[in-house]
Amino acid sequence: MSATMVKEVVKSKFDHGEPNNFSLFKKYISMHLEEVAEEGSAKNIVTENGTQTGLASKGQLDTKWRAKTLTSTRKPTHKRKIKLMDWKRFHRLRDIYDFIDELERDYPAICTVSVIGKSVEGRDIKMLKVSNSNATNCSVWLDASIHPREWISTAVVTYIADVLVKNFRKLSTSITNKDWHIVPILNPDGYEYTHTCDRMWRKNKAKHEGVCVGVDLNRNFSYAWGQSEGSSEEPTNVFYRGPEPFSEPETVAVRDTILNSTTPFKVFLSFHSYFELIIFPWGHNPEPCPHYLKLLEGATIMSRVIICTRFTIAQDTFTRWEIQKT
Repeated sequence: MSATMVKEVVKSKFDHGEPNNFSLFKKYISMHLEEVAEEGSAKNIVTENGTQTGLASKGQLDTKWRAKTLTSTRKPTHKRKIKLMDWKRFHRLRDIYDFIDELERDYPAICTVSVIGKSVEGRDIKMLKVSNSNATNCSVWLDASIHPREWISTAVVTYIADVLVKNFRKLSTSITNKDWHIVPILNPDGYEYTHTCDRMWRKNKAKHEGVCVGVDLNRNFSYAWGQSEGSSEEPTNVFYRGPEPFSEPETVAVRDTILNSTTPFKVFLSFHSYFELIIFPWGHNPEPCPHYLKLLEGATIMSRVIICTRFTIAQDTFTRWEIQKT
């Protein structure tokens, strides 16, 4: 059988619906290879990627084909090696998402990663849920980089996720009886933009009249929308609140995730880095909010813990007097 005939046999099998894989191709090659070599007249054989390899004699066959296994030119679908999350530098969006995906792979009993929505430019908004699946749990929300230039917020939230997941079995019940919903990058478009174009970009990548002006997502939620002096109706303003409440897919993703949750949310924390402050309602008027004293007490405890932690880590910059004074 000539090389041309071998090609026709293989082609007929592939054209008539047989499994299109390289193992089948090698099967038919091996069936007729000896005949091709004995004839000594074969000019070429088609390999998997469509290239042709010459064969002149049985001797060349022994050295060229028997000594060399036919291999696929397709790239193997190996998992991408994930960069080390060392919290000594800031990471890009893909690395952050790979990190939470890796937590899900390593701790499948307590970790679930889901896409809660899409950004303006179509990027996934990923959320890591850490839970022991107890039906009596309440929920906690943590998000970061709603203002994308505040990279440190993502670093803090991913660090919390890492410690929470890897020590879950050893933590107290007051922590493990919660469903932890962690969104490390709520504004993925803006986050990538601060890495590639404008380091100080604050908004998402929404367009107004065909021009990208962005919306301050932190001003786009519905409660008392437009009633605060801290927002603007001007699209070019850094505090632009958008044309209407929940006009942006990123804020819609937050709303829908919380409203559709089967467990009630008791804690909602959005991490920022503009001030060293713990802020709670209200923002649109000076009147105390419901449960004001409890919130103030909780915020005070949080601030003292943060300061004491900083003192432990960096004793050269803090003194006991400063802690006592605070």
